[in-house]
Amino acid sequence: MEREQRLSLNRSKLRKILLKEDCQEIDSLIDTSGNGLRGSSTLWVLADQETPEEILGASLLELTAHENLHLVIYFENLQDAQITQRRSNALKPSPSIFFFSNGKVNQVEPALFDERKFVEPPLPEFEELCLKFDLEKVYEFGTWSGEILGLEVLRVFDNEIQVGVGKLDREANSLISRGKPVSDVLSSAVEIVRLSRNSESSLHPLSRLVRERWLRADAVANPREYGMESLILLEPLIERKSLRDSMPTAAMGFDEKGEKVLYVFSVGIDIRLVPFIADLTLLELPDRVEVVIPNKDILVPIEKSLKFLNIPLTIRGVVGGWERSSV
Repeated sequence: MEREQRLSLNRSKLRKILLKEDCQEIDSLIDTSGNGLRGSSTLWVLADQETPEEILGASLLELTAHENLHLVIYFENLQDAQITQRRSNALKPSPSIFFFSNGKVNQVEPALFDERKFVEPPLPEFEELCLKFDLEKVYEFGTWSGEILGLEVLRVFDNEIQVGVGKLDREANSLISRGKPVSDVLSSAVEIVRLSRNSESSLHPLSRLVRERWLRADAVANPREYGMESLILLEPLIERKSLRDSMPTAAMGFDEKGEKVLYVFSVGIDIRLVPFIADLTLLELPDRVEVVIPNKDILVPIEKSLKFLNIPLTIRGVVGGWERSSV
């Protein structure tokens, strides 16, 4: 189904829900650019194919252009509604979240966080390779990987060490380099990535990937620039679909006052930024948040949407490693 046709059908469905709920503004509602309807006091949205973080983030961005509206989101997926209810508890004002099923509108309880699993220690060979080639060790979603400036070049999968940037590259390396020492294969991959991930190669495909993780790698390597003795990596709650999927990433530190500071790194306009931070503030309970964004990406809609978070927050503009001169 074409996008515009689907949006039109969703807005028609939303009108029926609001009519049944005796909405007083039903005759004066304005279609939004997405699955929503806007009245004089409320923005109503019906979730469709978006992930819960996408629908919440996009709705908050919509609100930045129409201040003083209350946000109401209806979900037809109970789990998505519960996750969004949890995140809404970190926002001010909190959106109203409902589950629509069998023609009825239901309130929902917030989803609980999954229990944190025990982190299995990495293979000794993996540790040795990371040390030898100066790779940053990262543990996410049950997998150990080694990164160069935020870009993965090494991974442990089913107790097997794999080399490559992304799934296809790892599979190709396993076929082409069969029988070669892993250290030799990794040496070639590291050389290619280091030559490609710098300001002189900013247009190289490898330089354009996961730049938000590049920002974090720079911060972790230079914590004093952030007023920290050290920064530790935080495992995200939302898993990336692929290397080309830009996803906020985070680290944690304690400042000179002993305050717990959550650092979140992002590039471009990422509609998942606010939901991402909301979850981490609820889980990690920091005293304050600092959002690190390239200077050129500090845009008014981003600034306004971050103000919905109910926690002290500042934005730090930086120059990305792909922008800096090596002189």
